[in-house]
Amino acid sequence: MRSKGRVFLTLIGLVAMAISSISCDDPRTFDSYKAVEVNGWQRNDTATFKVERQWEGTYCMDLGIRANQNYPYKNISLIIERTVIASKKKKLPNKTYQDTITCRIIGDDGRLVGKRGITNSEITHHVCSFVLERNDSLNIAVRHIMSKEQLQGISDVGIRLIRTDKAIKQRIF
Repeated sequence: MRSKGRVFLTLIGLVAMAISSISCDDPRTFDSYKAVEVNGWQRNDTATFKVERQWEGTYCMDLGIRANQNYPYKNISLIIERTVIASKKKKLPNKTYQDTITCRIIGDDGRLVGKRGITNSEITHHVCSFVLERNDSLNIAVRHIMSKEQLQGISDVGIRLIRTDKAIKQRIF
């Protein structure tokens, strides 16, 4: 009876090890979307993201936009402001960086670009790559700079961080 219990516990341990080794393959360290106003994204409305402390390494930041057919232009211009908050132990000042990007929403054929869903499309656009030190955190703000004060057709804005040096190591080994 004791050997059956020992075999059973060993089997459970092996399954747990297999699951834990498979579940850590995602190099994403942050992936979040914020909904914008249903009636239209106001120019002064800023989508803000707080990214908790990160490991040291090189990171790739992507912007995600969920749009529907009501969007009035082919492109959208955005400002992404990234503030790196150094660890309190380092006592360094915060550094702020601004990126201005233009993202394609509607293709030349008049249809939404990106991954199409039932009612909207998800567009992903690379913003930048940067290096973080251990325990640095980020505040990221996204706002549109289009000529219209109230922008129809955008439902969500998101930020994804991918630790690229971790992804490279995973491909090598």
